[in-house]
Amino acid sequence: MKIIKKTIIYLSSSTLSKAAPYLLLPFLTSYLEPVEFGMLSIFLVINTLYVALIGMSMQANITKNFFKKSKFDLSLIIGNIFIILIVTTIFYFFTILIITLLSKFFFSIPSHYLLIVPIIAFLTITNQIYLTILRNQGRAYIFGTLEIINTFLITIITLIFLIYIKTGWFSQVIGIFAANLFICFISITYLYKQEYLNLKFKISKISEILKLSAPLIPHVLGGVVIAVSDRFFIEKIVGIEAVAIYSVAYSFGLLVSLFTDSFVKAWSPWFYEQLADLTLKKKFLIVKLTYAYTFSVFIVAYLIYLISINILPIIIDKRYAEAVNYIWWIALGYAVYGIYKIFYHYLLHINKTIFLALSTSLAAIINLFLNYFFVNKYGIIGAAYATAIAFFISASLVFEYQRRNFPMPWFLK
Repeated sequence: MKIIKKTIIYLSSSTLSKAAPYLLLPFLTSYLEPVEFGMLSIFLVINTLYVALIGMSMQANITKNFFKKSKFDLSLIIGNIFIILIVTTIFYFFTILIITLLSKFFFSIPSHYLLIVPIIAFLTITNQIYLTILRNQGRAYIFGTLEIINTFLITIITLIFLIYIKTGWFSQVIGIFAANLFICFISITYLYKQEYLNLKFKISKISEILKLSAPLIPHVLGGVVIAVSDRFFIEKIVGIEAVAIYSVAYSFGLLVSLFTDSFVKAWSPWFYEQLADLTLKKKFLIVKLTYAYTFSVFIVAYLIYLISINILPIIIDKRYAEAVNYIWWIALGYAVYGIYKIFYHYLLHINKTIFLALSTSLAAIINLFLNYFFVNKYGIIGAAYATAIAFFISASLVFEYQRRNFPMPWFLK
């Protein structure tokens, strides 16, 4: 099956492209004190939050309409996405500028360092738009090559600044910025030359984009809150050094997403193609594939846990050895989140984005309360508990809603 072949390609490229944090981890934990590594972790969390705020999951419009609309209509959608993107980037840049004027520090980080965050977010989202087009075109090899180039640049530039120029924790930020800037140049060039970028302002297109994306904003933010809020609670309750230890564990638990993201990248275009002419036979095929994927996700999570607890003490500085205690719950949480990503597309297809927003927001609010109580009671591992539980709640709500509103033969009858 083409979907299996593409999953293997995406998995291979994702493994290589996501290698940067793991290639850098031995160097970062050796050259940086836990306090500095904790600051880097908080910065990356803030960057993740701003990518969600600025991007508003607008590339979902491309995936949803790629097989439905003409290339001209698609170019108008992409062009108006960029118009919105420019406006939101400018807005959030000035919000951070105000923060820097009001306070010298923001969660242990000197505020002026955060001015680069909206710019990195803009570059990241631009690249995501290009990669979304490549994925829907089925051009997995080019997709993978660009991701690998990005990783290579981040790794090399970070090491140069960390070891030789000695810019401390900000070295990786410089690497991320420079790599994304290079890929962004390729992205914009491709979009323009292939006539996917029509910057003609159309209020009807803006309305269409926001109609799908606006309800997804709380959904995306809820997902980000579940994924990153634990670091803020750990910093305030336990300390910035604890953030460093937890972030090392998180890096290993997050490896599960290499498998889940790779499958979803191959699966979602295929899924929308099946929906264009859905028959009972195709429904059974989708269900069988979903069951096989679900089973595989938990096997992968357990294997990653076993491998990680044996590798981590070898490649990571002994100051971070405690991280092995937290990997399993993080890996388990991301296995469940990987299942959620499948059912997300069912709801996106039937335009139930408001429920996505409500369910993820509810899970995020529960996650905040759980983080507060669990981190206070259990320490660092409490954050891992809270994340896994919140992902389970979110996945359960979305599956049940899908089952009621988009019937599928889940019992294979």
